[in-house]
Amino acid sequence: MEFEFNSSEEGDAPCLGSVAVIGPGLLGGSVALASKHVKSIKTVSLWARRKEALAELNKSEAADIISDDVAEVVGGSDLVVLATPVGALEDLVRMILLHLKEGAVITDLCSVKAPAVNIVDTIISQSARNDISFVGAHPMAGSESGGFENARADLFSGAVCAVTPGESSIKESEELVVNFWQSIGCRCVKIDCIAHDELVARVSHLPHLIASAIVETVFKGTSEAQLLAGPGLRSMTRIAAGSPEMWAEIICQNKDAIGNAMEDHINLLNDLLQKVRDANYNDLNKFLEDAKENRHRLYPPIKEQG
Repeated sequence: MEFEFNSSEEGDAPCLGSVAVIGPGLLGGSVALASKHVKSIKTVSLWARRKEALAELNKSEAADIISDDVAEVVGGSDLVVLATPVGALEDLVRMILLHLKEGAVITDLCSVKAPAVNIVDTIISQSARNDISFVGAHPMAGSESGGFENARADLFSGAVCAVTPGESSIKESEELVVNFWQSIGCRCVKIDCIAHDELVARVSHLPHLIASAIVETVFKGTSEAQLLAGPGLRSMTRIAAGSPEMWAEIICQNKDAIGNAMEDHINLLNDLLQKVRDANYNDLNKFLEDAKENRHRLYPPIKEQG
């Protein structure tokens, strides 16, 4: 794993004058809004398929060009951002490939990288467009509330973005993609797509399943338990409010890595269960102390100023 922090500052993306976004949901909309604040980007284009979405987008002024004409949106763009699920990539890449300018770069937002990189690289390699590069990306940002209505320009500020180059990537395209994500607020880490999927299974995909399982555990108990649900449960289960369709697709695409992470977690829970049944204070206290310390390593407490 290799951390690469680009030298450009937030709000600047050298050599990048135009960006096109395919897909106006929460992430795609936020990319468009954030790109409008990057000094070097003169044109932001946004593609949407549905007429109702186009009408809403035109009211928002989220981009300079808003259209369902893919040629109009991507034709003059240096960088094209695919803000769609993995399942939609193949058709979209085949659709845009004919209209891309020479030397254009494609990136994406998919949270499972190995299938995304494989799909796009395969299509490029089978085409006559050997001038086109694809550099996968996954900004670790989002919300349980989807849709363009929840998009915001600062969504990526301070977020980590995994950059996962593939076979069609070259040094220049990798630098351009890293520059872009940094320009809208991300800190970039360059990582192999398979390693990415194994790690994100533990820090994103498994936590979503656990949050959902906690909710189901509450409802499988007595109905009175729901009356005592407080802010702690709300915080722990916030992500369970995300799109079931989107998350079911993500889980199926990363089933092996998630399955391995689940097995490790189940083994930990079985060990913890024995400690609980034995009322083993010392072991329970040690487990909770370790978890508290590791949580602080992940998210250092904010020191109060005074």
